[in-house]
Amino acid sequence: MREEDDDDEPNALAVRSSDRIDEYERKYMAGQGAVLMRTKRPAPKWLQAVMGSGAVAGLAMFFTPAWATGLFLIPLGIVMWALFSMLRFTVSEGAVNVQYGLFGPTIPTAAIESAEAIEYDWKKFGGWGIRLSGDGEWMYNMPGDHGRAVRIVWRDAKGKRKVTNVGMPDPAPAVTAIARARAALPPAPEPNALGDGS
Repeated sequence: MREEDDDDEPNALAVRSSDRIDEYERKYMAGQGAVLMRTKRPAPKWLQAVMGSGAVAGLAMFFTPAWATGLFLIPLGIVMWALFSMLRFTVSEGAVNVQYGLFGPTIPTAAIESAEAIEYDWKKFGGWGIRLSGDGEWMYNMPGDHGRAVRIVWRDAKGKRKVTNVGMPDPAPAVTAIARARAALPPAPEPNALGDGS
């Protein structure tokens, strides 16, 4: 039986150093403070093939009289594959980063009002990818999340309420990591701590 190290204790904030991060995450999703959770979900192989098929079709058309269309489809297929082949999610002490390809919000931990695990109906969002529901909620998902997501309610810098959902097979660890990050925040000042302005 092995002895527990410091990283196994419930109050240890940072993720294990053995978690692999790639160059993109190191550069664009480093987080703010200790990283509590990091996930990366590649699109299923069949979906990557569909996204990359535009480049393959363009390459085939390049040697026909429709070569101009092929010239357009090759970079389009490559860009589509590059942008939508990976869904990344990072929780750090200072922020939650969501990235589907190059797109997604950075949510300051202090702006989060709640985070919960949910089961969602795909019809509300209309499929996979980056979706906006009729009631203004954003969804970042891809096949394989089994209709489960973490739902984050937060306020932007102007005080506007936002809801961001991120599909994942097991959202419970994300909810726990966000709760730990919020618990580590310094207490907010009392409403009258700055005086009444007179």
